[in-house]
Amino acid sequence: MCNFSKITTNWKQKVTKMAKKDTDKDLLKEKGFLSQRQDDHFAMRLHAAGGNVTSDYLRAVADAADKYGKGYVHITSRQGVEIPFVHLDDTEAASETMLSAGIGPGASGKKIRAVVACQGDRVCKRGLIDCQEMCEKIDELYFAAPVPYKFKIAVTGCPASCLKVQENDFGIMGFEEPVFVEENCVMCRQCEKACEVSAIKIEDGSLYLDMHKCVACGRCIGACKKDAMRTKDKGFTIFVGGKVGKRPRMGNMLLRTCDSDEVFDILERTINYYRENALEGERLGDVIDRCGLDSFGETVK
Repeated sequence: MCNFSKITTNWKQKVTKMAKKDTDKDLLKEKGFLSQRQDDHFAMRLHAAGGNVTSDYLRAVADAADKYGKGYVHITSRQGVEIPFVHLDDTEAASETMLSAGIGPGASGKKIRAVVACQGDRVCKRGLIDCQEMCEKIDELYFAAPVPYKFKIAVTGCPASCLKVQENDFGIMGFEEPVFVEENCVMCRQCEKACEVSAIKIEDGSLYLDMHKCVACGRCIGACKKDAMRTKDKGFTIFVGGKVGKRPRMGNMLLRTCDSDEVFDILERTINYYRENALEGERLGDVIDRCGLDSFGETVK
């Protein structure tokens, strides 16, 4: 005959232990530790914005990987840094070591994730905006802020879109729109050669600029030596609602603006709209599809 009281006690202890383990994992996740498939091992996610880290940052991470991991780091698809194989017993010490080096935890779960960005006009010859400056400001304002599910932001310097802004909840792309000054043109065809989307054609001694094809990359402006292609507008194109995953969605182009302050105003209103309207498990693109792009645009513009 079994001892029912003993079985009940053992079951309660097991449930309590499991609940504590889940709670511990939740707390560790808040500190940037993501569970691995190996028991009691975690990947320590570290905060990095825009893919720019100092040499001191790299030395501190390398030392931590040697001491607490297996001597290597993983660079994530979002320009982040993770140290895999940190044992549960070492998580507190590893976290304190990173904090002492000025490196905080990365974000996961229902938060605004680290901003990704290209080098922009600081380095890239095609860059039209200072992506790193914008990234730094966004990161300072919004990194790890709570949201209904997750929210990803990307900044790219030109329509080449190396940072795939159309695949993020909020994407910012540099643009430079040309205007043709006919009296300055000598029909040298340099602008035509520079255009990678066939928006410029020279036929029968006339130049045709098709703004329906033009992606506002500004290459024709840079190629022209006679001031026949000038800058009409230069600034930021905003995309919203993009995501990848099992149900990918390309972001909608919301607007173009020459005012960086307007970019931040729209970002703030977009995040507020998402917080106020999202259902459980919805990304921004899901909310836009359910509520309508026009309704969204009227609210945030």
